[in-house]
Amino acid sequence: MVAVSGLGKRGRLFEVSFSSEQGSLALIGPNGAGKSTLLSILAGRIKADEGEASLFGQPPRSLGAAKLRAYLPQQVAFPVHLRARELLQAARYLKRLADSALAEAVARMHLEPVLAKPVGTLSVGMRQRLALAVGLMGGARLWLLDEPAAAIDPGGFSCLQEWVSDHLKGGGLVIVSAHRPEEVAALATEALLLRAGRLIHRAKVDELYRYVLADGRELAEVLPGARLTREPVAALREAYEQDDQ
Repeated sequence: MVAVSGLGKRGRLFEVSFSSEQGSLALIGPNGAGKSTLLSILAGRIKADEGEASLFGQPPRSLGAAKLRAYLPQQVAFPVHLRARELLQAARYLKRLADSALAEAVARMHLEPVLAKPVGTLSVGMRQRLALAVGLMGGARLWLLDEPAAAIDPGGFSCLQEWVSDHLKGGGLVIVSAHRPEEVAALATEALLLRAGRLIHRAKVDELYRYVLADGRELAEVLPGARLTREPVAALREAYEQDDQ
């Protein structure tokens, strides 16, 4: 369980409280709402000024918590001269994981075509796939993801969505910040709405949006129980994937 009580960071976060045992929780809000600050505190990168937080009973900055979580910041800078394979191997070594964990991460994000390429030659979308493979390798119980879809291609996003889904089926917990409605709907079932550093609302993701036809009627009136998702067509997905290879 992730439990947060009265959490505050001077000028950035104010008296935030929530808890979650499993599932996927989206942090939603404009720039400056406190999403990245909250994730950074849970990741142990910065210390809260007020309140408490625990990850499965462990303080965020403890070694015990570090072993239970995977954290992917919004921007990741890798040495451009290293090849993708070398970077993944270094991550596997530092995490003390088996070769099978590396192989799974590569397969999950479809990185096989770029393993021999220097990081500096990869597209922005493929670098984000690589960052996700490095960060999520090993299957930690808690995933903390800061805008993971901001720089990813449609094919990579589909890979991430499937990986998140399988992680949740295995009893994992995900806390992710996102902006676009399709990202929120694809990656989370619940949402925390943040504004100016304060938690203002918690709701199921499917309660956050309604769809209205041009004549003013809601979709639910015309097609009861219908839900909409936005996905790239096959040709668009293929175009991005080929550009990244």
